[in-house]
Amino acid sequence: MKKIIALLIMMVFLTTHAFAFLYEVKVYTKEEMQRLTTDQLIDVFKDAVIERKASETFHGKAGFTPKEYESYKKLLGLIVALREEMKVRELEPPPVEDWLR
Repeated sequence: MKKIIALLIMMVFLTTHAFAFLYEVKVYTKEEMQRLTTDQLIDVFKDAVIERKASETFHGKAGFTPKEYESYKKLLGLIVALREEMKVRELEPPPVEDWLR
């Protein structure tokens, strides 16, 4: 019985630690995005797409909690906003999604 309790406690600590590093991409406001240089904009876009792909892979096996779902929606919103800003600047987004396949 003690082994089971110890195992459960260890699992809680490990999963809590895992959630701490998820979604480390800063979500920019429209004004903040407009102030980014072209290179910064492209880097943030790459980071967001990579974060989304890593998240999809992780959650494909673990499932979402409501808080994680909201974070995921914000991440998707960031990617859309970055693409919009790239369109305004007439930039072609790098094919990060293709590179991750």
